Amino acid sequence: MKKYLLILVLAAGQLCAAQPDFSRFPNPEFAKMIYERPWMANLNACPYEMAVQPEALTKAPRGYKPFYISHYGRHGTRSGWDQDKYEVVIEALTKAKEDGILSASGDSLLQETILVKEAHNKMDGRLTLLGQKEHRGIADRMYKNFRRVFRRGSRFLRVNSSTVPRCLVSMAAFTNRLSELDPRLDIVMDCGEEIQKEISNDHGHDISSARRIVLDTLRKGFNPDLSGMMARIFTDTTAAAGIVPDPLKFSNAIYAVGRISRSFGFELNAYRFLPLEAIYGWSDYNNVYMYLGECNSVEFGEERMKRAEPLVQMIVRQADDALASGAVAADLRFGHDYPLMALCSYLGVEGIGEKYNWREARQHFISTLYSPFAGNLQLVFYRSRKADKPVLVKLILNEREVKLIGLEPVQGPYYNWEELRAKISR
Repeated sequence: MKKYLLILVLAAGQLCAAQPDFSRFPNPEFAKMIYERPWMANLNACPYEMAVQPEALTKAPRGYKPFYISHYGRHGTRSGWDQDKYEVVIEALTKAKEDGILSASGDSLLQETILVKEAHNKMDGRLTLLGQKEHRGIADRMYKNFRRVFRRGSRFLRVNSSTVPRCLVSMAAFTNRLSELDPRLDIVMDCGEEIQKEISNDHGHDISSARRIVLDTLRKGFNPDLSGMMARIFTDTTAAAGIVPDPLKFSNAIYAVGRISRSFGFELNAYRFLPLEAIYGWSDYNNVYMYLGECNSVEFGEERMKRAEPLVQMIVRQADDALASGAVAADLRFGHDYPLMALCSYLGVEGIGEKYNWREARQHFISTLYSPFAGNLQLVFYRSRKADKPVLVKLILNEREVKLIGLEPVQGPYYNWEELRAKISR
């Protein structure tokens, strides 16, 4: 294990023998996570299988069998919106190369950034091949974990998607895999503006503006030592100052390259040029930015949760219909990270549903764990053969069973659906 961690450290370009003092960071756990697995700094731009690994599921209470699934899935891995930042890196390093002051390491960063820019190909937010693979894999495991849902009783699946292309392609990849596994499934897909209002809520401009004011405090305190970064990339740091007058801005551009390169399937790690303080600092800001905008924060949670209600009520309404009619095996929804995070917060999922102020969020919240690319929430419903027994529901976030804040389970991760329904209904 130590040897494995050492390899990871070397790959990150952190060549000191002793581990850093993680306690100096607001969230030592997150700092250590980034040090050992740099891609965890990608946050909501982290490919699914790098952020989470499926876990074994708890056996249902005696006599209970799964019969219905309610699902919300974020689109899979996509390109970003940072072509201008890739160009910042390319232009600076190309000029340094022309001037003869680019190191061999700096040249490797130049070539890697060119690869990222070419793969991006001026297409912001485009689902990558990895994104399609992620959804096929999740569909495969869902079917195999809950085969009974798809093979007993109804084979009808209602599927709704955001109108955004990366969500539509994710939906196609997911449902195509289900059809391959069971061609007899009756899958009906739909999307449109009215569905979009329910399935694709976000924080809104008012929260976005107010949160930036809160985060000004965080940004003002961020001033990492970037002399090592400059020395690693350039052979003459004095001359390089004329090409890179603002090392902090330049470090952010490198961070953008490191954050998205694996979305295209590249085994690259631009983070190796940045000190841990810089990687952590950029991630810390973006992490709190996500929490304040999408979760049940002290500052904006009340207003943000109101905007999540249409999706929650859609889930309740469709579950009521499925339970009453017995005609639906699953409701599958394909959308975005913002609604997924807000949904989990509204339901009170442990780890994401806690109510923090922004300073507390810095110490506890790690968005990579909850909203990577292809992040998904599955509500799996169970019924007993005995008519007097309640319907139970289990929540699975990113293929890991989760508990709910403020609600006692019947057993293990299994909750009484009527109790949960009463808690979240309006």
